[in-house]
Amino acid sequence: MKKFLLLVMISLTSLGVMAQHPSNQRPPQGPPPTEHHDHHDQHHHDQHHHDQHHNQHHQQTPPPPAPVIGATAEQLQMALQVLNKQSYDDKRMEVARLCVVLCPFQVRDLARMASCFTMEDRKVDFLIYAYKYCPDKENYYRLRDVLRYRSDYDRLMETVDPQYRRPY
Repeated sequence: MKKFLLLVMISLTSLGVMAQHPSNQRPPQGPPPTEHHDHHDQHHHDQHHHDQHHNQHHQQTPPPPAPVIGATAEQLQMALQVLNKQSYDDKRMEVARLCVVLCPFQVRDLARMASCFTMEDRKVDFLIYAYKYCPDKENYYRLRDVLRYRSDYDRLMETVDPQYRRPY
């Protein structure tokens, strides 16, 4: 069992490193920079460059929001396979906690992982634990369908979101 968990840790970690490595990112798109070599029209070029720089300096648009980084499909599949092989929820909890520490699983992934637990209170305990590692915490409200009872959902939300108020 310990060798198996070690293998999972190494696999999840290496996949996470590969998924987040800068060499896997695509280069920025757009036309290549061009140089103006017409010395006959140098004054016009200098004025155009000055105006362009002035406009860029004073009218910068904010950068687009950074994409949410999450675990890969392979990492999720590996985690689900290991969780489903466990005989008891206590063992599932050990594995699930290790997985969320090693990989940034998004809410949709955490929902699938929580569904591997047989006891509702263990699902809630896992989701509470996973919250601090989740890259898209703003979607935690979507976990309602994972939990059978409204009281379990309320316990989860009251724990992770101090602003949450029971609807009744």
